[in-house]
Amino acid sequence: MRALAPVRQRLRLTSPSLLRPCRCFADKPTLNDPPKVMRPGDMVDTATVVRNWWSFPAVGFNSILEIPVHKFEVLHGDDLAPVGSVVVPNSIFGLPIRKDMIYKVYWFHRRKLQGYCDTMQMFKWEWPKPNKKVRSQKKSGKSRMGRRTAPGRFEGSHTHALRPRDWGKTRCPTRIIWQAVKCMLSVKFAQNSIKVVDSFNLQSHKTKHLVQHLRRLLGRKCHSALLIHEGHLDINDNCRWASAHIPAIRRENVEGVSVYNLLKYHEVVITEMALAKLIKEIQVYPRKMNWCQKFATPDGKIAPAPQKVEGWNRAWVEKKEQIRRSEFRAREFFRASLKWKWSSDLKGPLKIPQRDTLAHFRVKDILLNPERPQWEKLESLYNDEEELDEPEDEEYEELLSNLDALRRPTNQLIDDPSEVTKKGLRQLEASLEGGAAGWGNRS
Repeated sequence: MRALAPVRQRLRLTSPSLLRPCRCFADKPTLNDPPKVMRPGDMVDTATVVRNWWSFPAVGFNSILEIPVHKFEVLHGDDLAPVGSVVVPNSIFGLPIRKDMIYKVYWFHRRKLQGYCDTMQMFKWEWPKPNKKVRSQKKSGKSRMGRRTAPGRFEGSHTHALRPRDWGKTRCPTRIIWQAVKCMLSVKFAQNSIKVVDSFNLQSHKTKHLVQHLRRLLGRKCHSALLIHEGHLDINDNCRWASAHIPAIRRENVEGVSVYNLLKYHEVVITEMALAKLIKEIQVYPRKMNWCQKFATPDGKIAPAPQKVEGWNRAWVEKKEQIRRSEFRAREFFRASLKWKWSSDLKGPLKIPQRDTLAHFRVKDILLNPERPQWEKLESLYNDEEELDEPEDEEYEELLSNLDALRRPTNQLIDDPSEVTKKGLRQLEASLEGGAAGWGNRS
């Protein structure tokens, strides 16, 4: 019996269900590593990945990710070797394992599945019962007892009561969900938990035959599996009927892949058609959500680099050459340096002009069709283009008569100053009275 013990131990260690193609490269990886082929289960230095888990992928940089393709239904006498291999992109299966992002998206799915909780419990002060003690303590010789509706004595009252709550109200950005799905696929690749098969088309609808194929492909220690198919071409009714009675197996199409399902099931078995569609959907999703970079050009594409104009710095070169060839170069350089000052900003040029030539520049209205002033919008309300009515003749004559009556008579004044010296006072008085009488007769 002792001689058989090493043989049993050797058989137990080399059993096909325990073998996993897991390789670990001991050299410390860097960003400039040469390309190398990495298969599911292969990892770089574990200490480097654990230390820099948020930025360093488990498969390293510049790796060529290759997944072997197996035949799902293998009958007696068929070859068990893989029928081929497929190369997957590093942007999906070779990303750093962001556990914080996966944690956030996982609880988002859990709360969405929880939905609305209508459980209603009451606190101890909400019960319509008297807040009396259970019994009096005085002269009883017994210990003190609290209120009748205390949570420890009354069944309906609670210290931390549950209230109706909508758990599905929680939100998570779509970009984080999209990034977390890629991180989970990278986790499955690093853990050797993803298998690619040709199709799920079975010849028998028996559950035992499906279990036999999964045991051969996944081993006997696999507790759950997620079968991902593309549609109706890579799966038939026999596989649907055979997998319907196994609670640890879930069938999903490409649209049903989520972080919650990838975490819930240990192994992922996906067909070639589903893998191609999954990669395409993940890569095209940013374009569908309009996350791509936008450019302010008519066609929305990046603007071409402008061509350099010949002789654009000719004046500057001539000026520098003139200063260099001058007799008093130090003085010329000093005078040129007075026009500039050094900038302490982290952005922009180091030298900026001392005096800004555009300091007093003001942009005027140079539009082809300038906006009309606001008062022109209301001009039609107060603008009167009708002509004024001409005054009637009678009113005009009456106005003239009133003006003549108010006009001061000019005959009462002495026009010639020489008359004062030639005539006497009585003659002047008589002439003035005669002029006033004549003005009165005229009026």
